[in-house]
Order: sequence, then structure tokens, then C-alpha cells
Amino acid sequence: MLPIALLFVLSLFGLSDTRPLKDRGLIDNAAGQTYDYIVIGCGVSGLVVSSRLSESEDITVLCLEAGALDHYEDEIQIPYYIGLQPDGFYEWGIYTTPQGQLDGVSRHIPMGKGVGGGSLINGMVWNRGNQQSFNAWNDLGNSGWGWESLLPYFEKSETYTPKNYAGREVQPVLENSAVHGTSGPIQVSYPNYYWPQTDNWFSALQEIGIPTSAEPNQGLSAGGYFLPLDIDPNNQTRSDARRAYYDPNIQRNNFNVQPYSQVTRIIFEQGDELTATGVEFAAGPSSPRQTAFASREVVLSAGAIHSPQILELSGIGQSSILEGLGIEVLENLPGVGNNLQDHGMIHLDYSYTNPDIMDVEDFATNSQFNDDSAAEYYSSKTGPWTAKPSCAVAFPSLEQTAADAAGMISAARSAAYNLPDTYANEPTLQRGYEQQLDSVLGELASENIPAFENLNNNAGGLDLALMRPLSRGTAHITSTDPFAPPNVDPRWLVHQFDYDVMILAMQVNQKILDTDAIQALQPSYAQIPRDANTDQLGEILRVGIGTEYHYSSTTAMLPLDMGGVVSDQLRVYGTSNLRVVDTGIYPMVPGAHLQAVAYGVAEKAADMIKADQ
Repeated sequence: MLPIALLFVLSLFGLSDTRPLKDRGLIDNAAGQTYDYIVIGCGVSGLVVSSRLSESEDITVLCLEAGALDHYEDEIQIPYYIGLQPDGFYEWGIYTTPQGQLDGVSRHIPMGKGVGGGSLINGMVWNRGNQQSFNAWNDLGNSGWGWESLLPYFEKSETYTPKNYAGREVQPVLENSAVHGTSGPIQVSYPNYYWPQTDNWFSALQEIGIPTSAEPNQGLSAGGYFLPLDIDPNNQTRSDARRAYYDPNIQRNNFNVQPYSQVTRIIFEQGDELTATGVEFAAGPSSPRQTAFASREVVLSAGAIHSPQILELSGIGQSSILEGLGIEVLENLPGVGNNLQDHGMIHLDYSYTNPDIMDVEDFATNSQFNDDSAAEYYSSKTGPWTAKPSCAVAFPSLEQTAADAAGMISAARSAAYNLPDTYANEPTLQRGYEQQLDSVLGELASENIPAFENLNNNAGGLDLALMRPLSRGTAHITSTDPFAPPNVDPRWLVHQFDYDVMILAMQVNQKILDTDAIQALQPSYAQIPRDANTDQLGEILRVGIGTEYHYSSTTAMLPLDMGGVVSDQLRVYGTSNLRVVDTGIYPMVPGAHLQAVAYGVAEKAADMIKADQ
């Protein structure tokens, strides 16, 4: 039973539900059962696909999730708690291999584990990226995956509520109803609080020549963005996949979700093509292996790190990886687990010290401010607790920030690729990478394509993330034990261009801090000296860079002769009824936070699967 205090808080939001778990759409008896569809992983992609497929009453769907069903914890629902969740909170706890190209140290790579996946713990930022980046997917041989094809599904996933912060010096929020949805499951809106430092931020960007985009989710410009969040405009709580796609549909008898069920392998029947007949799963390493069967399709939605792991354990992947572990190769697909892309990110702190302006750092140092903000949130759903993630960020282009953008791009074309060892003797992987490199550098020549992101927290946190990386990493198994974590090697900054862009971004930070608008906030320079030179910035970068949590492209949607794993219908090559639907299918990671993209791609995938019924 939930604690009385928690039930009281839930009742304030109208969220209390004390029914037993067995009455809330959960099952624990999938073993031996047959379903039309089995979806592996109940994160964003898996819940979208399974809930949409179950809209047909005569279709049965099972979604198997390795993690738990949450209990409406404050740490999930209230924006204030972003970044304050305890270690292991609905998360896998996986670390990378030591990053020798940086400082030789491994990094934690948080990934959501639970019904709702990463949407339970992410930063709530909602943006899609630029139109050209999705058109590039289409141009690489994926028919029907350009911007115009995806836009209806971006809209289908959301209910967008604009907000006018009247009286502000800078008013960046303008509604463009042509690119927003009005009846989708995810609530997309803005906090009921506007940090006054936001005005300083946009003034600073404009002072150094970075314009403000009126509608960033239209995908047409780079620059300063005021981005929405996946936040309910009424009760100011997180709108995640569990609450948007699972809770409203638990009354469906054909929509079955089973937590604590980690899939250990996919079961195939061999013929001209492999036919997925079911999956094997278990609650934990010492639990018995059980089997459920699929009469139509298996949909793999375990994420860009775990989906390749499951494919490899099932005999689909790079033959050298599988043979080295004694796994029978059912289908040699070198792309599985290769082509890993992530937005490398570094946390930089120039804490504002102006005592007359409160910011998010004062939550920890000023108990009165924090208590007052909490009381305001609980009483009226307004105030600073609604606005822990800043909506004011920047996604500048090379043209907007570099002295010689064309020279940087030219140098990138001739620089060493520094590809992973797994690319050796794999011409399809090499060909695919060269096509991606040409595509990304062609985009970056445009003034409308972001090269990096500056995540401003309105308190002096100016974190930086690389948007269009040329570095490629890997995620492969090293054991036949499905409960052993895969070997994840993001290889951030192995391509010289990525390093150069991040140094440029750090120098842009210095320009932003030198503006009159930011100097008024009295930034400090304890972490990064005000006059740091390129070598000093490089030392800080190599020690500090890690993940922005946007793992992708390890089961890429590309032609087979480019190292692809799935077709433009998302079917795994060499199989008849196995698809992958998660961020792993992206040929190239878009220059955006990925949750809005993940919802839209999964909505499109659900319709594709339905069309084949």
C-alpha cells in the first residue's frame, strides 16, 4: 500500500489510484501464452507501439519490460526534482568502457528502466530538430522518412498549449499551429513561471549575433530557442509515456504489460527468412527462463543500447562478434551495435552571484526560497518549482558562431575517420559512414543547422552538447549472459571535427559571459578561467565531456549495402516479422533532444505495422 502522505499528495493532483496492480493493466502470467504482437521494452517507443496496436479490439499485444511500474513518485512528476533523483532511480546503472581518447575514465550513461523508460527521468525538453536532418534520412535510401512524412506523427503525439509570459522584455514564444498537435497523448506546454534571467539570456545571444527562433519546432532555423516541455499545463506535472499511453488504456483486455520481465533472446524458426515465433524472458539472473509466443510480429523497442544486445544474443549481428562468443550466426548484419551516436555533453558552471536575483541554485542554499517555492507549487501549481528545466537554450550554427565555418567543414572532410576496430574489413559499414559524413557536413554548411547546443539553466550553468557528431562508437555483448551489461564505447570526440566544434562552443560561452546582459548577473569563473586559452579549454573538455543521454543509430535504418540493420519498413534484414522501433534506427542522430522524435517515429511505426495487418 502507498504511504498515506503520498496518497494525500497524489489526491491533490487527481492522480491517486489505489487499485491493486493486477487491476491496472499489468499481468504476470505471459509465460506460455500467445499474442498477436510482442513488444520488447515498454519505454517511449514500446508503449506508443503497443498501445496503438491495441486500439484494434481483435488484436492482442504483450509489452515486456525489464523494469518496474512506478508509484507516481514526486521525483518523477514534479519538475523541481529533475537532476535530484537518487542513484538507480528507474535506471539501468551502466557505465562505458574507459574513454582512452579523453582521460581514460569510464562514464555513467543513464538509461530509463521502467514502464515509460527514459521519459520518467529525462529533462523534459521538447524539440524535434531541423527539417533538413530528417530529409537526410530519406535521402540515404529511406523512403517516406523525410520531414513532411514525419510531421503528422510529431503532431499526433502531442497536445500543445502555448503560453504568453506577458510583460517580459523578450517575448520569444509565438504559436505556429501548423506544426503542433492539439489532441495527442503527450501534454506539451510551458512552466507557470518565467525566470527573469531569461531576458538576460536572449539579450546576450542577440548581442553576439545569435538570433532567436520564433518557432523552433518548425525545424527551419538555428539560434536561440525558447522550448516547451512535456508538462501538463494545468497541474504542472511531467507528461511521460506511462501516464500518456499506458494509464488511459489499462481497461483494454488486449493491452498487456508485464514488468520485471527482461527479454533474454528472440526465438526464430529458420527458413528462407528467419521468422520470429516468440521471446524468452526472465525476472532476473537466477529466475527461470520463460517463453511467450507471437503469431504476427515481434517488435524490438529496448533502446539503442539494449536492442543490439538482444539481437546479438539471438544470433543476429556481426559474425565476428557472435562467433567469438560461440553464438550461432543466424543472420550476419555487421551494423548491429555499430554506428553508435550520442550528443557528447560537458557540464560547465559559471554560477551567477548577483544576490538580488534568485535562481535554481538557491533551492539548495536558501531554505526559505525553497520552502516558499514548494508551498506555491502545491497550493497553486505556479512558481519556480514548475520551472526547474530552463526553456531558454541555444542551438547555434557554425555560420552564426565560427570565424571560418567553411574552413572547419573542409578540414573535417580530410581528417582521419578514426572508426572503431569493428569497421575493419566491413566495406558496408565504411560506405555507410562515408555517406553519413557527406550528409552531416553538407547540412552544417547551412546557417540553419545547429552545430552545438548551449543548455542555459538561468543560474550560470552553460552546459554544451555536440549536435551533429562525426565520431562513431559501439555497443556489443562480451558474454552470452543476457544479464551482463553490454560493452558500450561511445568514443566521444575521436573525430577531430567534434573536438573543434566543442572548443568553439566553449569559446562562444566566453563571449556570452562577456556581454553586458550576463555580466549584470555577476558570473563566477571558478571552474573555467575567464581568459582560458584553447589548451586550457581542451584539458577541461577531455575530463568533463560525457553523455547527453541521446544514444542512437546502433540498429540503423539504412540500405543493407551501407551497413543497415532495418529497412525503411523497420524490418530487420533477413527476417520476415521482426522490427525495431526505438532511437537505434536513426541513421544519423538529429540535432535535438530525442524524446519528441522518439514519440513521432514510434507513432509512424505503429501505423506502418497496422497497415500490414
